[in-house]
Amino acid sequence: MAKIENDLTNASSAEAREWKATPFLPRKPIADIGQQRIDGERFHSREFMQREWDMIWTRTWNIGCHVSELEEPGDFRVHSLGKESLLFVMGQDEVIRGFFNVCQHRGNILCQTREGFVDRFKCPFHGWEWNLDGSLKQVMHPHLFAQFRDGIPVEELALPQLKVDTWGGWVWFNMDENAGPLREFLGEAGRHLESFQLERYNLIDYKSFEWAGNWKHAHDAFNESYHFEALHPEFLDFAEGFDVPIELLGIHSRMLNFNHTVSELRHERDEITPIRKAMLGLPEGYEGPAHKAHLAVIAEKRALEGKSHIAYEALNDEQLAHQYHYTFFPGTTITSTPEMSIVFRYRPHETDPTYCYYDFLITRHDPPGEPRPDYEYRLYRHDELPRYADAFDGTFDPVLANVLQQDGTNMPTMQQGTASRGFRGMILGDQEVRIRHFHQTIDRYLMGNFPRHGDR
Repeated sequence: MAKIENDLTNASSAEAREWKATPFLPRKPIADIGQQRIDGERFHSREFMQREWDMIWTRTWNIGCHVSELEEPGDFRVHSLGKESLLFVMGQDEVIRGFFNVCQHRGNILCQTREGFVDRFKCPFHGWEWNLDGSLKQVMHPHLFAQFRDGIPVEELALPQLKVDTWGGWVWFNMDENAGPLREFLGEAGRHLESFQLERYNLIDYKSFEWAGNWKHAHDAFNESYHFEALHPEFLDFAEGFDVPIELLGIHSRMLNFNHTVSELRHERDEITPIRKAMLGLPEGYEGPAHKAHLAVIAEKRALEGKSHIAYEALNDEQLAHQYHYTFFPGTTITSTPEMSIVFRYRPHETDPTYCYYDFLITRHDPPGEPRPDYEYRLYRHDELPRYADAFDGTFDPVLANVLQQDGTNMPTMQQGTASRGFRGMILGDQEVRIRHFHQTIDRYLMGNFPRHGDR
């Protein structure tokens, strides 16, 4: 890794710049957080699943939908997290609000479609209605209720609200009405990513995958690159996933995946082979060695400063060529370049700890005024998608879709193996320190230690 890091350091401008994002390089030391094994029971126990729900999911900030999905008053989106159905809507006052998506009469799910446009919410069972701000609009035949003889308790019957805020182009929510502010929760990690101006990116695709594995297996698969050599060998021809820089940022973490290069694990790194030509993103006319393509990419984007809708001047050299990979506890990963940002969202199953949902949301930094592309949302069950490339209509490279499929295929065997009597617990190396940090943060929450700020 020293070769790639030295090339990147030597290519940096001598002119002093004030980066909004703290560069990874030179590397910062990582605190020793122990070497203990991680038990397998946490991936299978229903009791552990319930404790996670009570102590983590109902107390942390998570992404509900993209801001662009709620442009006009009456636009709504429904999002599921665990056993809860949640409703997000743009009000007549142009304020985005979030509610528990449940009728206050008999407990029916209020909005039973994922998205749409309404001027009010009406329960299909008995016709009770609510305004877009969650206030009660109408009770059908209130004279039939002895409870309402002295007047309808409109405040008591309002839709229960979620705590809602926006950041990075996303609508975030928290079920805990006493939760601290979103930006404090995101902490330093959030401040780093603000240099990308993610709120300017368009949502271009959104697919969900039901996987036969616990949500923590999904999280762990995407928060270390130690597995690239064995599971994704094709990656080594156009990226470096071996011994990457890692940082722990309070309850969150980040790593740098080197793009536009050839892994040092490859013996021959100069030749531009067909797959390297297709995947390295070579600038026009580039004739240098394949493993130094990232330096040409940096130079090309520096030449575009002040001439593009993308503010390359606000980004450091690492951000121009490589992948800034940040994970916000508990279930959100944002991995970004100046041109594209993808959100991985890991969600627990409603009732079964041996299943989970993995969401893949793609945003792109299009020029201002360019029409937002249409896309079709779909949830793929664990046994119904033989080829992941078929899930994306030109929005995600087929080579990378196959990499995603390799991770998804790994879920059932991870779930099976961690339940074995012969499994003594996970042994995690230095390149898996984000996983250890994540599970330690889970344990802290389960013990009642709820950090108010993401930096702690």
